[in-house]
Amino acid sequence: MMKKILKYLIPFLLCVIVAVSILAGKGSFAKSGARLMSDLCDAFFVPGIIMTCFGLLIFGTNGGAFDMLSFGVLKFFDLFKRDLTKVKYRTFYDYRQAQKEKKRSFWSFIIVGLVFVAVSAVFFILYKQY
Repeated sequence: MMKKILKYLIPFLLCVIVAVSILAGKGSFAKSGARLMSDLCDAFFVPGIIMTCFGLLIFGTNGGAFDMLSFGVLKFFDLFKRDLTKVKYRTFYDYRQAQKEKKRSFWSFIIVGLVFVAVSAVFFILYKQY
């Protein structure tokens, strides 16, 4: 149960830190009215989009979209090893089979990011009503 809470709490806290730093950078704590709503919209939109895109990037990685690229980089660095018999993956097939077992969770990033984007939309609507 605690592991599931931490899975959502860590991305949430990262988004809050980014949002507060954006608000502090814009000097929003001294503003009111439409300017404050505009700044709140920006402060929630930026970390929300970043977190959502990060979750989608993990989704693509789980599907194997970057396996050939990462295998190529791994093989490039294997060229500089002294003992080539200690290479971890000899073929792309071996690498691909090992990667299939390493699935990472991505829904927490996407959900937290979309919640921040939704809150940003609320602040945008409030901004347009001023």
